[in-house]
Amino acid sequence: MALVKITARELGIGSPLPFAVYSASGKLLLARGCLIHSESQRDRILTGGALRSESATTSPCGESAARPNEMLISTARRDGEPSGASIDTVTANTETLPKAIDSIQVSVVGSEATPVRAEFVGSVAGNALLVTASSGHELLKIGIEVSCNALRGRKVHQFRSTVLGRSDAPVRVIYLAWPESVQTHVVRNHVRVPTEMPGRLIRNDCVAAGFDVTIRNVSLGGVAFQATDALVNITEHFRLGLRLRAGGKVHAVIFNCIARNVRRIDGGVLMGAEFSSQTADIMSLLRLHMFETATGSAAQ
Repeated sequence: MALVKITARELGIGSPLPFAVYSASGKLLLARGCLIHSESQRDRILTGGALRSESATTSPCGESAARPNEMLISTARRDGEPSGASIDTVTANTETLPKAIDSIQVSVVGSEATPVRAEFVGSVAGNALLVTASSGHELLKIGIEVSCNALRGRKVHQFRSTVLGRSDAPVRVIYLAWPESVQTHVVRNHVRVPTEMPGRLIRNDCVAAGFDVTIRNVSLGGVAFQATDALVNITEHFRLGLRLRAGGKVHAVIFNCIARNVRRIDGGVLMGAEFSSQTADIMSLLRLHMFETATGSAAQ
């Protein structure tokens, strides 16, 4: 895939990206459909030498886009390939919000403040969404415009809204205007989010020693990681230590894994592993990490 340099005018603030953004080495930085929330974020992207596919459309999402939205990436068939036929696409459409939302992130349009992670309280269809935030509540003032990423099952809903009102007692509640337009991304099966995350593999027969690996993609079911050699055999149980960034913090977690496949690549081997016997807290952190990575909304 031929890559070309991205200009500042191609990165609109507050609008879904019409193309995926790559680093000079071909690593995916932002998937198509992600939002750039501020000028400082755009400057950081450009400073890093942002590139896009030469054939990608530069029209805003929804304006005769050549391909469906590619916000979440699946590498279940061909791990490690950055783009092209190996990308598992998703379908973008405009619809109403669901009656319930698992998690929602709210960003103040034009502000450099960290996105506010909120919990869904309820809704009055066609009128308002009710959310509550343990932190960042003071940022959501009446009348300001916000952009939202709402997660429900295998769908991510993106939309703009306005803060209609606030309540501080007996509980903190924010009232958001019901969105006029919602862009929904339907995630396909075997969703894996690309990453470049260091990890530590710990074998059960060699507990005192660990081996450095690089996580190439992650899903709720397992990971693909690169190592200099095949450190474990197929069906072997082992542990994997990761430092997950989620909710503005870095969390040190240990995953119980089972090796499922291995293949040789340049510079070593690529192995696939399945998670087993994980706690609900660890899976909640992993889900939030994937959500923030996929939507580009992780706190800096």
